[in-house]
Amino acid sequence: MRIRAVCRLALILSLTGFSLHATTLTLGDPPMLGTGNCIPFGCPGFVGLTTYQQVYLSSAFPGTISISGLTFFDDQVFNGGLPAGGSYSVSFSYTAFDPGELSLTSPAANISSGSQSFFSGTLPSLTPAGTGSELIITGTPFTYDPADGNLLITVTITGGTGTSPFLFLDEAQCGPQTACPGGTPVISGNAYFGTSPGGNYQGGLVTGFSYTSLLSTPEPASVLLVLTGLGLVGYQWRRRRALKG
Repeated sequence: MRIRAVCRLALILSLTGFSLHATTLTLGDPPMLGTGNCIPFGCPGFVGLTTYQQVYLSSAFPGTISISGLTFFDDQVFNGGLPAGGSYSVSFSYTAFDPGELSLTSPAANISSGSQSFFSGTLPSLTPAGTGSELIITGTPFTYDPADGNLLITVTITGGTGTSPFLFLDEAQCGPQTACPGGTPVISGNAYFGTSPGGNYQGGLVTGFSYTSLLSTPEPASVLLVLTGLGLVGYQWRRRRALKG
């Protein structure tokens, strides 16, 4: 009985195809060389920033995922800039707008559905990485299904500060109105609101997503596990028949 139960469990886990390992996906590479953007994590006070939004094309994602972390990169401007002060809130949602199409007058108009808070508080310190550093933000996992629309990140700032030198994070070279390397698609775009609202021009910040796949194709090892389980079940059944005979 125990062997049969174990086999059934192995069969169920294998057929579901769920991934138990965290994966990373970086969108926005290659970055603009020797420059970056201090909005929204480096200079909100200087530009009077209250809200920042960035849209990512649904086609850039591998399928339904659970997003648990965001990484922004600081390896183009080496000026010693630090994350800005103030209270930050980061939320995920769906949007019907593509890069270059976000409303520049109303952040709420860009949110279609599924808005969920991800992070709230002061920004974490930078994490050294290679020749630069990273701003890593973790929070409440958000389940994202590309079939439901493009992904939108909304960052709101209260009491934002920032002192020179400002932190400039890597910005995508390819944007709605910027020159793209040959064959590189436009993946993201941004909008910002405050003293001088604007956006829909640049490609947004290069963004790393830490996620777990919720739907995936079983790997060969999983298929082998299924066959092994079925073999054990068959063996047990034949053995019981033989004993009864």
